[in-house]
Amino acid sequence: MNKIRIRPRYTFIVPIKKEEVLAKLRESLNNMPSGIDGKFVKPLVVLSIDEENRHFWSPELSLDIERKEESTEIRCTLGPRSALWTMFAAFYGFAVLVGIAGLVLGLCQWWLELNPYGFWLVAVSIILLATAYGIALTGQKLAYEQMLALRNFIKNTLKKEHSTEQ
Repeated sequence: MNKIRIRPRYTFIVPIKKEEVLAKLRESLNNMPSGIDGKFVKPLVVLSIDEENRHFWSPELSLDIERKEESTEIRCTLGPRSALWTMFAAFYGFAVLVGIAGLVLGLCQWWLELNPYGFWLVAVSIILLATAYGIALTGQKLAYEQMLALRNFIKNTLKKEHSTEQ
């Protein structure tokens, strides 16, 4: 994880059954003082930082565990908590709508040979999008150690069975 990426994704393939993977995850969560909480919600497992160590930017690791022929595929998505991700998605949507509204308003004003001040909203939209992206990257840098802890938890839990990472 050297590069900063928005919602990094990983795929692990382990040569054991899905039920064994779930059992190992439950066992590790119950027996290891790892500072990680887990929720088993079919068809996903969601791992997060425990309440004591959680802060605003703390990440979650969603695991989609799927049985394959002779193995189990685990698709991992590492990202902010759902509420934080939804807030950013709503902000991005708002900024895009401001840009579209500014573009439409500016074009209408231009075609009517009025002062096209609506185009300023496009610039405001770009600034809002860049600011949100910068804040998201800053949050990801602040949560980097916790992201590594979640990823290492999975690797350590399944290290004997771990065969390939894609």
